[in-house]
Amino acid sequence: MEKEVKRTMKKNTTLHIFIFLAGLTFLIYEVSWNRMLSLVLGSTVTASTIVLATFMAGFGSGAWYWGKIGDKRISVGKMLMYLSLFIGIVGVVGYYLIFNWVVYHSGFVGYISVVFLLFIQTFLMGGVFPLVSKLAVSSNTKMAATIGRLFAIETLGSTIGGLITGFWLLGTFGQRSTVLIAVAINILMTIWMIFAKMKAESQAETVDQGKDLPSMRRIALVTTFACGFVNLGLQVAWMRMFKIYLTNTSYTFALVSSMSILGLFLGSYIFRKNAHKISDYPKTMLKTVLLMVLASIVSLVLLIQLPQLFMLPFQDLMSNPLNRILLLPLVSSLLIVVPPALFSGFAFPLACRMYSAGAGNVSRDVGFVMMVNTIGSVLGPVVVAFVLMPIVGAALSVLAMSMILMIAAVLANRQTKMQGPLGYFVYSGLMVLVALFVIRPEVTILPPSFHAFDRDLLFYNETVEGTISVGQDRGTRSESKYTFVNNSAVIGSTYDAIKVVKMVGHLPFLAGGKINDVLVIGFGIGVTTSAIASHSEVESIKCVELVTGLTDAARFYSDMNMNVVSDPRLDVISGDGRHYLQKTTDKFDLISCDPTHPILGSGNLYTSDYFQMCRDHLNPGGFVSQYLPLHKLGSDEFNGIMKTFQSVFPDCTIWLGNYHAVLLGSTDSIKIDFAQWAERVGEMDVDKNFYIEANHLAATFFLDGKTVAKLSEELALNTDDLSYTEFFDADCLDPANISLNLDTFLKNRTDISEVFSNVNDQDMLHRYVRGNHLMTESLIYQFSGDRRGGLHRLQQACKANPENPEYPFMIKLNY
Repeated sequence: MEKEVKRTMKKNTTLHIFIFLAGLTFLIYEVSWNRMLSLVLGSTVTASTIVLATFMAGFGSGAWYWGKIGDKRISVGKMLMYLSLFIGIVGVVGYYLIFNWVVYHSGFVGYISVVFLLFIQTFLMGGVFPLVSKLAVSSNTKMAATIGRLFAIETLGSTIGGLITGFWLLGTFGQRSTVLIAVAINILMTIWMIFAKMKAESQAETVDQGKDLPSMRRIALVTTFACGFVNLGLQVAWMRMFKIYLTNTSYTFALVSSMSILGLFLGSYIFRKNAHKISDYPKTMLKTVLLMVLASIVSLVLLIQLPQLFMLPFQDLMSNPLNRILLLPLVSSLLIVVPPALFSGFAFPLACRMYSAGAGNVSRDVGFVMMVNTIGSVLGPVVVAFVLMPIVGAALSVLAMSMILMIAAVLANRQTKMQGPLGYFVYSGLMVLVALFVIRPEVTILPPSFHAFDRDLLFYNETVEGTISVGQDRGTRSESKYTFVNNSAVIGSTYDAIKVVKMVGHLPFLAGGKINDVLVIGFGIGVTTSAIASHSEVESIKCVELVTGLTDAARFYSDMNMNVVSDPRLDVISGDGRHYLQKTTDKFDLISCDPTHPILGSGNLYTSDYFQMCRDHLNPGGFVSQYLPLHKLGSDEFNGIMKTFQSVFPDCTIWLGNYHAVLLGSTDSIKIDFAQWAERVGEMDVDKNFYIEANHLAATFFLDGKTVAKLSEELALNTDDLSYTEFFDADCLDPANISLNLDTFLKNRTDISEVFSNVNDQDMLHRYVRGNHLMTESLIYQFSGDRRGGLHRLQQACKANPENPEYPFMIKLNY
């Protein structure tokens, strides 16, 4: 007897470690696939939903297929061994296929190949849980607790896998090494199962449920489908609303996603602890579904009130960027994401127990329940992303999810014919939810700055790819306007913001580019595009915009974008700009890009792979111009991006518009004849929002390619495989970085004669350069908190360069 107990304990320990490691690798692969495929399919909601749907579809069908086979085989341990081995093999093949072929052949065959491999790997993953259940469940009496325990251990592994992948593995080791680490774990699991030599014990027990079994099975399937549908659908809705409130970084959303899985773990753990106390499974399931409805509605109310409840009352705490990126998402997701997921985690093992006819068929039954649950998990995100949110918005989508759960509760209640308060509550609750949905109260989810400052809402639109909001300061001297996609500022109407985006558009033309065909990546509100369109030689402008609803918001900036949306040369294309470059064979004279901040969602537009893609799509003599921020980037990251750009465009130049930079590269060396530069500047139309003078614009040049190469000799390139803009160091959030990066520009400034030649009035140009230098020093003082020093430097700039009206304007504007 003692020997048998030890054998059972050893077997259970082996299975627990195996299922934990399986859950761990599942999330490493899922996060990796999602990231890799975003480079192939584009960083769009459509692409991520396809990945999620394929992942869940493969998982569900695999659970059904392998579960059915598992009950017919004795050598279940050997089956797990092969599953683990082939999961690793497909992971390696998938990585190398994506990075060595599909990235460069992103047509239909490439997509199908990748989706097929993803489906195959998840098909294999889906077999793990039902097969482990077959080995672990030894009797009917312990079936519920055993299934709950296994599900809890797997989801715990998945939670940890998601966290370490997003916070450590990808940023430390890179994409390839992260996949290989998961493969190595799969190989170790395979070797372990070889030596474990596990076989399923012959079980013929069935549950004596008589005529109740068909009814219980129907309840189990209806509720597990609804829970899968709603749990994954809620993730899409939560993520959309969190993107409006929270800082948009890879860390933030790795944390939020992992907290959802943590909720599943907590629910299954609670089930495991209380399984032996449950005597009425249908009633317990009905209560679980109703509690999930209640949790979803309470979570929605909390999320809508998040700025008033947590963000504004704790402004001092949130002033620390690290708290905004980690603490706020952690607290928010614990309060909002975890509770509904917890009840879903409780419902799944309960549904498995209700459906199973006994230990002898546990693999088949658990596999079938998993399949039904994942069918719901496939449909939920699709319906929310492409149907509900564009029509009724994210908030009412949560209400719709609650209605679906209540419908499942009604169907379950009809099966049990339950009377009394609980039965009445089910029907009355559904009626209340339907009434609310029909009334459709207007709910706008706005970025925190709308709550912190007195702003009028000029425009609001929820689209598939993002929520657009346009606001205007009320009662201020400037009455500046601000446009957001989710919580990412597209552009403000402040002087410095307008200046740099116009520079992004104008500089390639002034530098002598022969530009007819243009590709603009990111329309924004159209300021850069309008600068490009102002040059008459341009024949066509293709503009790829992820959130095409921004063209509607652009009308609020018609004085700045010259109503460029009506320009017949402009063709706005919906989609991801990087993906467009991958699939098009067209070449351009100019590729211009003014993305959001690299650490706030557009990191893959600052890698050597992307820059090389741009170069490959340039005609001879073509230019690339791109915005580069100085804030929220540490010195290594900032200098590293410049080095990365210079590695692809060795003779690049870097320009500075106050405290924003412009990367300018070309297939040719950039050497500018000042007389021709001045002639081209003189041909530009007068622009009240942009100071047009040849010396003034020439003085914004700061660094050439040789200087950048010396400046960043020891720094690594920013690549798709190991991206320090996507997985950035916490030091990037230091507010002092902007001053440090400005100081880097000043200390390493290239002599203007390295780029400009044939300057008629050298003294004049040098006065402008000196004035620009003093203005940049003024900005350093200002950002360091020394306003008096900043004013003094601007006054010196006025004396050194009296011809430049920008300095008196800045004194009036800032002081």
